[in-house]
Amino acid sequence: MRILAPKLGFTAAGLTMLAAALVPFVLWGAFTKGFSSLGLHVDEMYTGGPKIRTIQAAGYTIEIHREVSPHMLQREKPFVQLDWKPASSLPSHVSDPVDIDADGKPDIRADFDVPKDPKTPLHVDVESLNPHYEPMRNVKKEKFSALIVRVDNTVLVRIPVKR
Repeated sequence: MRILAPKLGFTAAGLTMLAAALVPFVLWGAFTKGFSSLGLHVDEMYTGGPKIRTIQAAGYTIEIHREVSPHMLQREKPFVQLDWKPASSLPSHVSDPVDIDADGKPDIRADFDVPKDPKTPLHVDVESLNPHYEPMRNVKKEKFSALIVRVDNTVLVRIPVKR
């Protein structure tokens, strides 16, 4: 009996370790369904909000996102994000009037250079043609609500909205 007890203990410990290692893989589907049913998502302050419209330009598109308003404890201004894509098809200098609110009149004019090297810092000038949007001069990545950045093959511009 004394010889059998240690073997049973080691066997039980080994099976417990094996079960602990396999449970996450066996239950992965249940975990993912459980998390997805919670409705968690990345905050729009980071994603730029859902896309609401796409404008076709010469060889590229401009995607317009829904206006993003900060939550109670966030200090950023409301903004609208515009995506120029693909960046590889953009001219070396972009100067586009953009109708953000789809009323048939341009609301802003965005001016920025698109260097060949994707790691080169960008800067943008935004002329406000509608008092709802704030103008920007030589903006880089100062804030979440006022920036220009290249992400993969897309140039993102965020324009602050007046409250």
